[in-house]
Amino acid sequence: MSMVNSRLEALGVKLPVDPYPAALAASVALLIISETNSFYPGSAGFKITASLSFLGAGIQAATTGDALLRPENRSSIAMVAGLIFSLIGDILLIPTPTRYAQKQTKSAPTCSPESDGDSPLFKAGTLFFALAHISYIAAFLSGSSLAAFRLPDFVLALSFGAGLSYWLGILQKTPGPDAWFNIPQEMRGLVTAYVVIIMTMVATATATDTGHQKIVGAWTFMISDLFVAADAFGVKKAQAQNCRGQQGWKARSVGWIAYFGAQLLLTGSI
Repeated sequence: MSMVNSRLEALGVKLPVDPYPAALAASVALLIISETNSFYPGSAGFKITASLSFLGAGIQAATTGDALLRPENRSSIAMVAGLIFSLIGDILLIPTPTRYAQKQTKSAPTCSPESDGDSPLFKAGTLFFALAHISYIAAFLSGSSLAAFRLPDFVLALSFGAGLSYWLGILQKTPGPDAWFNIPQEMRGLVTAYVVIIMTMVATATATDTGHQKIVGAWTFMISDLFVAADAFGVKKAQAQNCRGQQGWKARSVGWIAYFGAQLLLTGSI
């Protein structure tokens, strides 16, 4: 692991201290294995242990020595707050056993009228992830001066994120036939607010990071959210033949790798 860290540091990437990266990687691997085998206790449990790994790494980094007292590390509290909100969001987004079984079965006798995005737990999870992004925004701004803020980078990143979200159908009031997502009308306000917040987080990271670790972490986080949105609001999911449940574990696995990788990068920046 130390050899991997040395190579990453040569590229300007710093991972949290051991054993947190290894614990997170093992948890994600076991999470994916559990998902491929429709093993609910493992799917739920290993997702939580993976989240606890990046949170533990963040807390240790923020409380090492006088880290919280040094002026250049005033953003540490905000970063840890974001990790805590993320952990809560992860727990809330874990489907109930009934919903999990319904999603994982290859054939279901009936089609459920309720999508993932309609559930109160999904809405609550979205709220906590919005709080996580707001915390990250505060952390990025606290770790940078106004003079160092690159406004052109901020505008460019925000514009790209808005354009991508609109093209995918996330921000369209009436998505066209080629849209990737179809957000229910009752969810549109919450989803739009969340998208604006995460785009602002990504743009702020792009405009303030003096290296590239926070930038890569922020953009990867946003990419992982697209997989969550696809699982909840994807057009193909809504048009599944005979309303039969789809496993979708491959897409979720890619999303988890991107998400936990992003959190690992952001945690390493503390």
